[in-house]
Amino acid sequence: MGFRGGRPLLAAGLEDGASFDAVFPLCTLRLDGVAEGIVLGTALTPQQMLEDQERALTRMIRATAMARQWAEDRGSQLGAVGLGSLCAVVAGRGTALQERVAEPVTTGGAATAWALWQNAETMATAMRSAGQDPGAIAILGARSPVGAAVAGLMAAGGHPLRLDNKRAARGLPGNIAAFATQEEAVAGARLVVGAGPTGCTLAASALAPGTVLVDVAIPATLTGPRPPGVVELAGEAVSLPPGWHRGFWGQLYHVLAGYGPAQAFACLVEPLILAAEQRRAPFALGRQVDMQAVRAFGQAADALGFHPRLARGWWEMSPERVLRSSRAGR
Repeated sequence: MGFRGGRPLLAAGLEDGASFDAVFPLCTLRLDGVAEGIVLGTALTPQQMLEDQERALTRMIRATAMARQWAEDRGSQLGAVGLGSLCAVVAGRGTALQERVAEPVTTGGAATAWALWQNAETMATAMRSAGQDPGAIAILGARSPVGAAVAGLMAAGGHPLRLDNKRAARGLPGNIAAFATQEEAVAGARLVVGAGPTGCTLAASALAPGTVLVDVAIPATLTGPRPPGVVELAGEAVSLPPGWHRGFWGQLYHVLAGYGPAQAFACLVEPLILAAEQRRAPFALGRQVDMQAVRAFGQAADALGFHPRLARGWWEMSPERVLRSSRAGR
């Protein structure tokens, strides 16, 4: 960010990014005939954001003003504000920012839940087709906004579930087992869904060999050496449609943000869909992610060519290849 913003001291690590003006445009992204967006970053570290959430909020307000001016300079209007990474967690999960700006603010939670839900469904279907019924699917982070939405959607689809929080099972239909710890929830599970916002919460040794983990946590949910055949998939990866333009800085952003050359994370797409739909109500804001909003986002995203993508890191994997990799560990 210091390099992109012309701040050599910040780029060299000699400035801490706490100054008010340390908010920089990173790149622009465009989907032909649909919408164009700008990605802005604040140079605060996660620790700085968590310790002083009011300061983080002021940076998000500044970024919104910069995006608004960028749109006006192009003879347009800012249609939506999307929060990524820790910006979607601090300051009331977007609610504090929404109180300060006129544009609809969305956290990316609906898009994340949609991609995670669909990728988990794809793996469950593939396992059954291969004669490897996954049985009860474990959901980690089931009390998080994304986890609660995914649990509700999968329960509505008839899947038996194992949840890592006893309160998370309230009101869910079907065969639901709830546990006090993540270790209990994953015991014996062949398909695990990681829905927590941050990772490094579960020792990999708690998983059985050959387990498939579809994970949205950044950093990853698992810590320590992986048992043989454990396959970790990027739970919110989506494929890019034709007409997705990013330029040099956008391509660099895709790499540095961890997307890779051929995919994005669903949360990046959520504000684009919100603007394209000219929708005033955010898809996700605050601590609740509504299942109907997840479905509505998915329908709109699918119509524009964004599709959930099973990926190991940057690279796409077919369900069959995932199952071959997992069987190698059994």
